[in-house]
Amino acid sequence: MGATQTTIDKILKYVYTSRKLENAVYEKNPLLAMIPKAGGFNGRSLIHAITYKNSNARNALFAVAQSIAGVNGAVGNGVGSTAATDNGFNEDANLTITRVKNYAMCGIEQEAILSSKGDNGAFISATTQLIDGTLQTLRNDFGRDVFGDGGGAVAGPITVSSLTFTVGEQIVNIEKGMALVCASSATAAIRGTTSAVPMIVTSVNRSAGSFTVDANTDSCATGDYLWIAGDRPTSAITTYASRRKIMGLNGWNPITAPTSGDAFFGLDRSVDVTRLSGQRLDISSLQPEEGYITALAAFAREDAETSHIFTSFSDEKNLKLALGSRVDAEYSQVGEVGFESIRLRGPMGTVKVYADRSAPVGYSRLLQMDTWQLKHLGDFINKGDAGNDSGMARQILSDAFECRFSFYGNLLCFRPASNGVVTLPT
Repeated sequence: MGATQTTIDKILKYVYTSRKLENAVYEKNPLLAMIPKAGGFNGRSLIHAITYKNSNARNALFAVAQSIAGVNGAVGNGVGSTAATDNGFNEDANLTITRVKNYAMCGIEQEAILSSKGDNGAFISATTQLIDGTLQTLRNDFGRDVFGDGGGAVAGPITVSSLTFTVGEQIVNIEKGMALVCASSATAAIRGTTSAVPMIVTSVNRSAGSFTVDANTDSCATGDYLWIAGDRPTSAITTYASRRKIMGLNGWNPITAPTSGDAFFGLDRSVDVTRLSGQRLDISSLQPEEGYITALAAFAREDAETSHIFTSFSDEKNLKLALGSRVDAEYSQVGEVGFESIRLRGPMGTVKVYADRSAPVGYSRLLQMDTWQLKHLGDFINKGDAGNDSGMARQILSDAFECRFSFYGNLLCFRPASNGVVTLPT
């Protein structure tokens, strides 16, 4: 029996179950794999509340405590201030979180289907190879986004010499054939007017951390940032809501502390930088192990129960070399995917250090994992469309079939102060 529409449907319906799709996306992405996930992101947006100030209604004197609490109409703190500045209520910040979208697709020509007539095994093998490649592209994109700030940059700042672009270890984000655009900063408008016809990556030198493009019409320059065309608006990125990618760690816990006028989903986080945007500490003058222990102690002061640390392969290597024979390794598994970690002991218990290919060099993320949630609509990775779970659809204008994968959601942090970023030695 030859390959048929039924055969095509069954490939995504049975070969790629929801669980297998998640495993395919988790592979080699420990942070993405370990972040708790939950469905139910219904409606147009989600109101996400963060409590960053507790009630002050405590005092050695009953009358003062009652006054602070505002009981029976009393207000103030008992010493002359008003309830507006010192009251007996918790203070919440309400953020209106919107969903972002991410799609990955592949096409299979009918000619390829007919050429495999009589050999379903060969057809399934060729088709799964194509689908696996598509899922790997989606995997790499998700892995990068969870570390990002929603802006979607794949590299920057870069070095440009004619048609050669050098990006260092960010070369893992670059693939031959990518269509790229550039801007002078992470939020500036795209350079030039040729975003509809972006520059194309023609070759990649991974050992040198560089690649070449077919043209540099918009005069991308040293210090610029790069994006895949379509992953960001062409105009300047002036609001967090205009960002098209997942609001990752560097959005919730930016390396540079927010200042007055910050508008993170409508919230000015400068009113309490640590409670609303997480912690940050420079440990670059310390040896790796000493630095991590110092950071864990500092973060614990804010009641952070750090459970996981994510860092680049280069920075994880430096920690291993510093520890030498004292490396304490542990293997962790998420679904069918496993990751090795280094165990450190902090004031709140054992912490696991993971190397992640998407982690930026020179920084580590110290996380309390149960304060995070990747909220999504439908499955984490949806296949097909809402009315057809096979995942395959006949293309209307082409003699081919199409596989579709989609994500709708965003990343939430319930307690930013329990998480932080540290600057490492160079």
